[in-house]
Amino acid sequence: MRKIILLCASLFTTVLFSASAVKAQSLMWVSATGSGSSCTQTSPCATFQTAISGGATEVHCLTSGSYGPVIVTASIIIDCGTGNVGTVAAFGGAGITIGTFGAPETIILRHLNLSGLLGGTTGIDATGFSSGSLVIEDCTIQGFATGTDFRPAAGRGLLQVSNSQVLNNATGIWVQPGTGQIASVTLNRIEMVGNSNVGLTLTGSGVIAGTMRDSVIASSTDGVYADASQVYFAIDGSNIAANLHFGVFTSSVGTVVGVGTSTFAGNGTGVQANLGSLVSFGNNQMIANGTDGNFTSTKALK
Repeated sequence: MRKIILLCASLFTTVLFSASAVKAQSLMWVSATGSGSSCTQTSPCATFQTAISGGATEVHCLTSGSYGPVIVTASIIIDCGTGNVGTVAAFGGAGITIGTFGAPETIILRHLNLSGLLGGTTGIDATGFSSGSLVIEDCTIQGFATGTDFRPAAGRGLLQVSNSQVLNNATGIWVQPGTGQIASVTLNRIEMVGNSNVGLTLTGSGVIAGTMRDSVIASSTDGVYADASQVYFAIDGSNIAANLHFGVFTSSVGTVVGVGTSTFAGNGTGVQANLGSLVSFGNNQMIANGTDGNFTSTKALK
């Protein structure tokens, strides 16, 4: 019996060691001075794509640097870590392209600077995103035709953006689920500033549900534009300012946007419901708009 127990313990240790080794190999490293394809801490590679092509499921940066555009086809964490910035400069295309045509995947992006100032089309192109989660934290996305384009196509997709800046694009964040699909959107502490067309677009033939908190949308043509088949969205504690046409505009019968503890300042029109419901919780501030506009109703706080 003792031999059997020892044998089992030995086999368990071997399996555990093997699993740990495989897991360790999935963590790879890049550096501004990296080269080759081993992508270890002592011999880092030079680009995110090299690490991913080598089998990485998690990529970290040893230094700040420019690590090139990347194509993602499965779950991945790309994290340059506190104190480092991983720059992805796009020359006429997308910075990060996500093509996950299959099972739900989780894509986590942290401490990145995506720059399309040389003609990039999309900062994060998730038009090929099937379902799962796209998490963007502590990132800057600037200078693209579209900062982030999120279109879940085969189930429920979660877009979570926090502590990030989406600056000087044509459209900041575009959300467009397909027919029968659900996009869940959580935006916390986001600055969407200087996007020449729309800061946040909620559109498409699917369902969009979510919230924006402690955020700023400013200096666009429209701040928030919602015309998806169904939208259930809450804006809380945010500033919507200096947008040429509308701060918030709804244009579909299935749209319900609720707004609380938020400030509308210096917009052409603060709020406008062409179709749908634009509901105030009675604690918003309107100042210096060309026209404040009108909420469709006011809901008492509970």
